[in-house]
Amino acid sequence: MNLSIVQPVCLAVVKDDKAWLWHAQFGHLNFEDLARMSHAGMARGVPQIKHVNELCDSCLSGKQKRMTHGGRNYFLLLVNDSTRFMCLRLLSSKDEATEVIKHFQAKVETETGKKLKVLRTNRGGEFTSVEFGRYCADEGAERHLTAPYSPQQNGVVERHNQTVVGMARSKL
Repeated sequence: MNLSIVQPVCLAVVKDDKAWLWHAQFGHLNFEDLARMSHAGMARGVPQIKHVNELCDSCLSGKQKRMTHGGRNYFLLLVNDSTRFMCLRLLSSKDEATEVIKHFQAKVETETGKKLKVLRTNRGGEFTSVEFGRYCADEGAERHLTAPYSPQQNGVVERHNQTVVGMARSKL
């Protein structure tokens, strides 16, 4: 076998055009507004913009509209406080949360051999329902509810074998 070592080649693209630099520095402001700023003298040093109709790849990929994930408008985030392990589940409606938690708990307890001790959730209706309360009582899991309107309590605390559950509407 005859092998030869090849020198690596950098494929980075460098844009020498100052307008692209200003476009990026102004948070990917569109070129039409940059041209207006330049002509009105609103900012010092902004060059004359000649390519008002050009498109930036980063702007295109960052601003494109995305379809929802098959009608899944909510997500449920499960976090183990002691290991920092996180699991995200997409939900069509909030009432699916209890079933997802049941399946997740069964899976994790089987894999780790440890029992869920504490379950901390926000005060969403899916977590304060009678059904969910009965489930936690049957499982022997202590329930902790965060104070109303206090998302800062959803952070990780220094308590072992605790699972934090949060739910939010996705913006996808």
